[in-house]
Amino acid sequence: MTKSSKARRASARPARNPVSPAPQPQRGPSATSLKSFLHFLGRSGSVTFAALQSKLDRRTVYRLKANDEQFAAQWDEALNLGIDRLQDDAMQRALNGSERHLWRNGKQVGSVLQYDNKLLQFLLRAHRPEIYSEKRQSAAPPLPFDLAQRLAASAPRADAYDEAKRAGNLPTEKRNAKTKKQGG
Repeated sequence: MTKSSKARRASARPARNPVSPAPQPQRGPSATSLKSFLHFLGRSGSVTFAALQSKLDRRTVYRLKANDEQFAAQWDEALNLGIDRLQDDAMQRALNGSERHLWRNGKQVGSVLQYDNKLLQFLLRAHRPEIYSEKRQSAAPPLPFDLAQRLAASAPRADAYDEAKRAGNLPTEKRNAKTKKQGG
């Protein structure tokens, strides 16, 4: 062995001085990214959007929600805030309208305020289903149906039919002629 090869080996070896152990890799998302996720979830009401903005995988946050009750409670609170915000925005658009630009030959020539009637109908159905629901009951209640009374009233007619049938007084020839004409 030459002197230079010993020097290379010695320099390639790590120093024997005690060094603090390398930090362990963090398992799961950081507290900052989770806070960011909850922030965007509260602003949008969309888990996908919040996960993208906070650079987290959707599966990771759903897994964390299933395993951490505190995070699940924070998630629910943020999601409700996001949905409330969406509802407020929808109500604003339905009541105050939104500006729609008018274009002609590639140039904006004006704008109109457009109200969203379908959105307004949807909101009314959601908040007042007893009034605006499509499945509401009619103003007049249905008449009571008493099967026993109807059967009792039909009994004399059925008995008269049976007697006429036994006596042979039924107009069977006319009925047969009608069914032959109809192809049956």
